Amino acid sequence: MKKNVREKKVRKSLKLFTSLLLTITLTTAFTVRTADAAMVKGTWVPSPIEGIFTYLQPNGAFLADGFTEDGYYVNKNGLWAPGINILGATFPSRNSWCTQAEAGDFTAFIPAMKAVQKKLSDDLHGYRVISVYNSHIVLNSVVTSKTERTKTARIALYKNPDFNGYTIQICTPLSGDEKEMTDNAGEWSSMALYDFQVLRAWMNLISRCGDKVAEAIYSSWDDTNEADLKVGTWTLVGDTQIKYVPSNGAGLYEIKAAF
Repeated sequence: MKKNVREKKVRKSLKLFTSLLLTITLTTAFTVRTADAAMVKGTWVPSPIEGIFTYLQPNGAFLADGFTEDGYYVNKNGLWAPGINILGATFPSRNSWCTQAEAGDFTAFIPAMKAVQKKLSDDLHGYRVISVYNSHIVLNSVVTSKTERTKTARIALYKNPDFNGYTIQICTPLSGDEKEMTDNAGEWSSMALYDFQVLRAWMNLISRCGDKVAEAIYSSWDDTNEADLKVGTWTLVGDTQIKYVPSNGAGLYEIKAAF
């Protein structure tokens, strides 16, 4: 009788131990799986530059020229900022491509364009004017004589409903090189730089990697074509597909979301 009691106690202890061991194992496994899932997202790490961040991937490498799990683009140097300043306006970093529906009647562009226009007016004294319409935005050059005021489209951004993207028209030299304005001659020589900055501003309102897209278009228009854009064929640049369409006296670039 005593032997049976002892056996029952042993079996009960074994059951309790087995149950406890199973609970610890399941809890540990759940914790590990949860930690693994969190690690997949990577970690934002402040860089030595104030306000600039890097992105540490689960494999221990810092991301460069790629997209984070939460959708932001980290540039080729591995750096990311919450926003970028272009011609006096702040453009918050995007984590998705801007569709026509999101842009609305380009109303989402108006606040930033007002700030850009102020910078253009202050620096270029009315020689560059941005006009915002329902279906497009235009950067005009303006020449005023005693009898008339002539506006000529230099860069334009149109909605293109054929593929839920945009068409960019360029009818002006572009320059990605920084130049100092010292006098009227310097002012005119810097027009191409300002025109390129406006293109940068528009691309940063649309793409998560706006600078990369703007530079690809600039290099194509400048004939260096570092992004190897093709005539009539979509080319992937960051989160954007770009197609070059030749036109008399102008360059037409069609852009749409890649993903």
